[in-house]
Amino acid sequence: MDDAALARSAAAGDPEAAGVVFDRYSRLVRGLLRRSLGQNDVDDHVQEVFLRLFAELERLRDPSALRSFLIGIAIRVAGSELRRRRVRRWLSLSPSGEPPELAVPPLDASAREALQRLYAILDRQDPDSRLLFTMRYVERLELTELAAAFDVSLATLKRRLARVSDRVFAGVRRDELLLPYLKAGSFDRGGTDGAS
Repeated sequence: MDDAALARSAAAGDPEAAGVVFDRYSRLVRGLLRRSLGQNDVDDHVQEVFLRLFAELERLRDPSALRSFLIGIAIRVAGSELRRRRVRRWLSLSPSGEPPELAVPPLDASAREALQRLYAILDRQDPDSRLLFTMRYVERLELTELAAAFDVSLATLKRRLARVSDRVFAGVRRDELLLPYLKAGSFDRGGTDGAS
């Protein structure tokens, strides 16, 4: 069943269609959230994304845009969580804001340290900018899909992406541990001038 038919069936309340939507897209959503937020409470956030999807599905104007609609919901859920974390850190209601511990630590200690330093740079960005950077450079989503998910024009998305990329890459260039990753091409800066 294609996405359009699946979206229409799920919106009509077909539980089998809802299960297929979850099976088809839960891995994508889990990956987006894990890389945007870290490992903590990912299962809860995945559930929240799908609960919102099924509650809002009848608002989907173009049923064939199910994937983009779902990514948009995942971005909003992740953004809300990032804002909550920022407030908790500010109010000292949670830990110091250190990057989340990974369930399976990388084999390389310097790679783990580099990841923590990258999280620290991303933590200094506003939630929407952090999500945009993560969705583009970690998830490697296409610009047109991101524009639809963020509900902005392609030109606006490119301007926002350029601003956050400049800030993040400036932080990476100032960090001796992260700099080799930038030089090795681990962060591909391409793609802000095209729609791919």
